[in-house]
Amino acid sequence: MRWLRWVALALLLFVVLMAGLGLWMLEPWSEYRPMRVYAEVLKISVFGGDQREGLAEVFRDWGGGPPHGRLEPSPRPEPLPRSLRPLEVDYEIDGESRDFEDYLERARVQGILAVHGGKVVFEEYRGATDSESLFHLWSASKSFTGTLIGMALHEGAIESLDDPVSKYASQFKNSAYGEASIRHVMMMSSGVDFFHFSGFPERNWMYLRIFRLGHDLDDFAAELGRRVPPGTDFNYLATDTHVLSAVLRGAYGKPFLEIVQENLWDRVGFAGNAIWSQNVSGAEGVPFGHCCLATRLLDFAQLGEFHLRDGVWNGQRLVPEGWVEMVGAPNAAFQEPTDDSSGYGMQFWVPHGYNGEFYGAGAFGQYLWIDMRRKVVIAQFAAQMPEDVEDRERDAALRALARAVSEP
Repeated sequence: MRWLRWVALALLLFVVLMAGLGLWMLEPWSEYRPMRVYAEVLKISVFGGDQREGLAEVFRDWGGGPPHGRLEPSPRPEPLPRSLRPLEVDYEIDGESRDFEDYLERARVQGILAVHGGKVVFEEYRGATDSESLFHLWSASKSFTGTLIGMALHEGAIESLDDPVSKYASQFKNSAYGEASIRHVMMMSSGVDFFHFSGFPERNWMYLRIFRLGHDLDDFAAELGRRVPPGTDFNYLATDTHVLSAVLRGAYGKPFLEIVQENLWDRVGFAGNAIWSQNVSGAEGVPFGHCCLATRLLDFAQLGEFHLRDGVWNGQRLVPEGWVEMVGAPNAAFQEPTDDSSGYGMQFWVPHGYNGEFYGAGAFGQYLWIDMRRKVVIAQFAAQMPEDVEDRERDAALRALARAVSEP
């Protein structure tokens, strides 16, 4: 019967299209497969189930994702020493007391550690993740780039945060980004016509161009127009932080990873190697300043400890006085927390009810929680989806852990 032939043809076409989509995303013939995470999320969305190990495997093997450059351990490594002790942690949410183990399970945590007094006092790993795993930080990478801006300002490579971007990054001359100040870009207030969560152009279009087509993210950012005047609203953008990495390249006249290695990794004694993704392989590749650094959990925590020490390492101040206080709190009313979102400082988020607390954050549950009042840093790797745990429960759980580790 003719209708059966049409049904069979439609099914065959569907199978061919799905197979083609799978090959396009997974690229089994390629050394680098940047679309694997999209494929994994699509699989979870369609089939459900426990996604922890599927996503975690991708994040642990980020060297098989996009092309990347490598950071080497500091020649003077200063890993945070361990002084582990048992802890009893519980927290309250919606009037209900919960054990910290409940948070770890539902947040699909792969690794978590807490630092107090310069020592790791709590540390736990799950699944195949361990202390040597290089786990993908996603947008928590932004906090590393923002820290380097502070270092450049302190040593005079950048004269002022109120300088326009184009003073250091000439590729943005006569563009919306070129006219914005470094300060406003740090605040995610560039005013550029781009969107992270909704609208167009948006980040999926950006990632298609840089991951699949190998485009330079500098070029993409330079094409974007103006939406509102800089410094007038908060709009969280990947391109804002990437532009900061371009400012650093121009200020120092060096490739971005060379700046990261010399100014941050070597000076602050990071003991592990790391990888940072870029658009194409080799020396011609441009790392993404906003994303895609993969580190050990201990090195992730070391960035928090650097801030906890007010940017002073081995008695040497590496960022301006007042820098940590500035980046860890809202700088304008439009950066304050709202009913729908945490607040923002400069390349760090600010939780509801903040009291000396701020945090770096990456997709799927990567967090660097810094509590200046309790002198605690918490670093977390995870493979969670948005529906697994709400921000307010994350805040409650991490605050409970900070209280527990800070108590004698």
